Amino acid sequence: MFGSIQLEDLQEYQHYFTEYSFARKEVVFYPDKYNQFILLVLEGRIRVYLSYPMGKEFTLTILNPGDVYSGHTRTFGQAMEPVKVLAIPMNVFKDMLKKIPNLVFGLAAVLGDALKGSMDVIERLVFEEARVRLTSLLIDWAREHGVSTREGIVIKLDLTREEIASIIGSTRQTLANLFKDLTSQGFLEIQHKNILIKDIQGLKNYQALVREK
Repeated sequence: MFGSIQLEDLQEYQHYFTEYSFARKEVVFYPDKYNQFILLVLEGRIRVYLSYPMGKEFTLTILNPGDVYSGHTRTFGQAMEPVKVLAIPMNVFKDMLKKIPNLVFGLAAVLGDALKGSMDVIERLVFEEARVRLTSLLIDWAREHGVSTREGIVIKLDLTREEIASIIGSTRQTLANLFKDLTSQGFLEIQHKNILIKDIQGLKNYQALVREK
């Protein structure tokens, strides 16, 4: 977001910024914790989720370095790895937007990416069955974070089975059955802390066939 901003333009606001660090699995934010602040992710990834009675959770999105989050929502955020965030008072941030025009363009790009991610989640939940939601998620992860190897595309698995299930709006048992089916068909292999997609094109073709049914 600050990529096109000159450092001297930010100097007068520097003393308003507060940096916080969080360990893996630690709760970064919860409703009303930062309700008058804007958060900027400096390092690490944060799982943003809604929490319901009886311990049920629904994951909305993953925040990455450079992403912006407004603290006035009713969501929770959990560090998926060591995390550093920068907290900026809302009134200071508004003043920055007025005085540093280029900041608006950076913010628009970041929020546009965030909105696209949210719309993708909503669209999958409304229009697609769990099997398609899972394959879509795996294909997205392979494109965005996957590492190509001789065996296939390796995706580092930072989420628990419950967290993955919450992303696709399903249960852990349903997720286990879906993984078992995709594994038996030779599309992927579940490793200790990774998912190996052995046949990404086959997975895409399979997804297309399921959608047509």
